[in-house]
Amino acid sequence: MKTITFIDLFAGAGGWTVGFEDAGFRHLGMYDHNESACKTAAANFGSSIVHCVDLSNHTRIEFPKVDVVVGSPPCQGFSNEGEKDPDDPRNSLVWSFLDIVEQLQPKVWVFENVPGFARSYGGRWFRALQSRLDGTPYRWSSHQLDAAAFGVPQHRQRFIILASRVGFVASPEPSHCDDRDLWSSAKYVTLRDAISDLPPPRLGDRIGTYDYKLPTSSSYQEYARNNSSQIRNHTAQNHSARVLEKIRAVPIGGNMSDIVGVFEENRVRYEGGYRRAEWDRPSWTAYWTRGMTSIHPEQHRFLTPRECARIQSFPDRHVFHGSTIENYTQVCNAVPPLMAKAIAKTVASALMDSRAKKSRESA
Repeated sequence: MKTITFIDLFAGAGGWTVGFEDAGFRHLGMYDHNESACKTAAANFGSSIVHCVDLSNHTRIEFPKVDVVVGSPPCQGFSNEGEKDPDDPRNSLVWSFLDIVEQLQPKVWVFENVPGFARSYGGRWFRALQSRLDGTPYRWSSHQLDAAAFGVPQHRQRFIILASRVGFVASPEPSHCDDRDLWSSAKYVTLRDAISDLPPPRLGDRIGTYDYKLPTSSSYQEYARNNSSQIRNHTAQNHSARVLEKIRAVPIGGNMSDIVGVFEENRVRYEGGYRRAEWDRPSWTAYWTRGMTSIHPEQHRFLTPRECARIQSFPDRHVFHGSTIENYTQVCNAVPPLMAKAIAKTVASALMDSRAKKSRESA
């Protein structure tokens, strides 16, 4: 069977790429404008396929012909964590993505964004996108997928469009659920499954390299450690006494409600602020906002970039480059690789069905 080729637009640190390569696809190009993300991509996939470019100027870029185009235009203008500015210039990169698709005419393309894309600004952007797509040769469908349903140890809702001009691409079937069901789905991967084998980091350490000291205690940890000899990017902030006091005040499962009104500078509760994670359930969405991630269930500190990478389903062999803050941003903006792999498999199935149909018709 001919290898299926793809490119990754707005690729970041490579979540789509890890998943699609693990599913057997051949990568012909990654495109992003963020320099630190490009350095991470080049270190993990090779500099020959990484292009650090501004995709708003896509007419000046020569792209290879491929079977599949995947991409995640910036979501800040549609996210609950953003200011939701309808005139945010990054919003228009959605059209840059579609312009490139129309130029290349791949057999299949996949678009990813936050769930808010479908409803933000009264659904204005989604209606405009729908109007444009209905005039193309692509048969398309939109879906809201939870990464936890595909073995990712976090609940992360994403808006996905699957489009094909060679047959219908089905949404991937969930492989995990809250409890094992009659169809033998596996249980959700928990935060404990994901990170309990990682050693406590040294606060203020900017190197974050450790040896594996504990044995694995879950199949997910075995997946994470595959082809990795060390733990990298396990860097922890050296919290001020005031921040540490707030962290200590938040119980397991708690959030900003536990500090608003207690600390005079915290008068407003905002989404994601000072959330202490729980061991025996999938993590909350991995995020990086206002200088914080989730709080560790037992240790009085925020999660490290490597812990966030585990939560996102990046294997430990995937090393992030740049500053700690840049590492957090790269990790938390990415498509979870295991969810990407599940999507890749359903794309591959549709393409193979199309090839088989053509072969029968020509016989």
